[in-house]
Amino acid sequence: MKIRWLLLALACFGHGSATVVAADWPQWRGPHRNGISDERGLLKQWPADGPKLVWQAKDMDDGYSTPSVVGDRIYLMSNKGLDDEFVQALGTKDGQRIWSRRVGKVGPNSALQYPAARSTPTVDGPLLFALGSDGDLACFERASGKIVWQKNLRSDFGGKPGAWA
Repeated sequence: MKIRWLLLALACFGHGSATVVAADWPQWRGPHRNGISDERGLLKQWPADGPKLVWQAKDMDDGYSTPSVVGDRIYLMSNKGLDDEFVQALGTKDGQRIWSRRVGKVGPNSALQYPAARSTPTVDGPLLFALGSDGDLACFERASGKIVWQKNLRSDFGGKPGAWA
């Protein structure tokens, strides 16, 4: 699945009703890690022509990451080839890239052979945490993308990759 499809869907859902104020979705499966949105007042049925396309982000590169959304930003992981896995911040209003920072390289996986970025960035207050598929764990300043600290779970702690890297 291409990341741009996820962003397109996110843009459509976020703008389906003018009266909806979206809550933050700061981590994988949402604020309560159960995959359930607390949003109310959503459309009961799509318009005949579908939801209005507000914006579309292109050239997001590859990966299977799901986005986190906090305030006016979308955070996700992507990769360019196998040597460059990165986390990026986009604006919710227009999908424009605000910042992008390399996390590491794409790790091997022993399941189906589709190596790519897979993790969902996690937001906690002013910080963002990203785990790359090769075990690179990094903490960033959410506003600027500046790296606060970075470790590799394999080399620094003797970690072993899971089936999906």
